[in-house]
Amino acid sequence: MFTQLKRGIGMVAQALAVLRHTPKLLVFPLLAGLSSLAFLALLLGSTFGVLLGIEGFDAFESLSGLLSTIAGNPAVVVPALFVGYLGTTFVSVFFTGALVAECRYAFADEPVTLRRGMARAWTARYDLLAWALIAATVGIVIDAIERSNTPVSKVFAVVFGAVWTVMTFFVVPVAVLDPQSSLREMFTRSGQVFRETVGETVVGLGGPRVVGFVVFVLAQGLAFALSEVTTGPLFYVPILVAGAVLSQLLSTTLRGILKALVYVYATEGKTPAEFDTVDLDRMLS
Repeated sequence: MFTQLKRGIGMVAQALAVLRHTPKLLVFPLLAGLSSLAFLALLLGSTFGVLLGIEGFDAFESLSGLLSTIAGNPAVVVPALFVGYLGTTFVSVFFTGALVAECRYAFADEPVTLRRGMARAWTARYDLLAWALIAATVGIVIDAIERSNTPVSKVFAVVFGAVWTVMTFFVVPVAVLDPQSSLREMFTRSGQVFRETVGETVVGLGGPRVVGFVVFVLAQGLAFALSEVTTGPLFYVPILVAGAVLSQLLSTTLRGILKALVYVYATEGKTPAEFDTVDLDRMLS
């Protein structure tokens, strides 16, 4: 296991090399974030539009009361949360699929295109939607368990969430790169690849977060230094925002690259051209 973890660290470094060589991959998670915000805005806007149509301009005065009523009614809250969670989950899954698809070209040192990646994800839209539906349902269940005020339930939620995450880490690569797989095969294949590359997968989960955290801390430090020499927030607040956004983009993109890398090698035994500096045959054996 220690050897696998060590190999996984080397793979994170090589994933950074791919990203440095093909920074266009960062656009996929950026589009995912913007699309999620647009979906939520549309969802909230539609709700408010219905309210406005029913009550006219008085809706502005009754909005807080309406929200209080909704908050106290689980029959309304749960479906609303589920729709929002499902929509944002599908957006994230869709663009992750597009990113994984284009990683194949990045590994071969070929140009990356947004249209081709999104077209490939679109061909797998039904599988991705099914996975998003399952992921959203499980996510709400885990969140409900975490909200329980018992230590046992909180521990169970954390453990179950961690196991669920690692066992389904390769579901999107299976859906996009092996389009003939059924929904059941997506899960079984993901679990199989995880068992074969457990150490690399663990690092694939944590490594990108560490990279993102380092970038975030550096941005925070720079902003703090500027705040000490200037009183104008316009000088350091943009750095805080940019650092937070960049750290998230780096973390998400690196995670997608590592998913594609480990899955392609585990299933096809091919060493991407961009990773020739590392002996993956020895690393993943």
